[in-house]
Amino acid sequence: MAKKDDRPVDAGLAALRGKSEQEAIEFWKHRFGLIAAIPVDTARVGALTPQLRELVRIEDLPERKRLTAARMKAMLTLPTDLQDRIFKTRAAAFKIDPGVLEEDQKMVDELVPTIPGAKAIQDRMRAQ
Repeated sequence: MAKKDDRPVDAGLAALRGKSEQEAIEFWKHRFGLIAAIPVDTARVGALTPQLRELVRIEDLPERKRLTAARMKAMLTLPTDLQDRIFKTRAAAFKIDPGVLEEDQKMVDELVPTIPGAKAIQDRMRAQ
């Protein structure tokens, strides 16, 4: 039987566990900027998907909620053109790993009412 590999899919995200909310928001802002700068759509999807997989793997539900909320808050601070690139990338990632993205979306839907401005972002994302 093969040994299960418990190493993080995304070491940077895994290192955020226990860090402050502001550190988590800054991490996501930086990551989103890097991902949005990737010129090829498939490469952007390949950069975003492991981060979402890592979030979904977090068994500590309050920590997962906290890191997902930080991601959402970081998204609110980005310029509209970067938001749109990330929205399109996330939509494309649904085709690559629908289970992970569906699980992530459940968490996002739960958090939207608790984050000012998140509903408008979700509405805009769904309209694209």
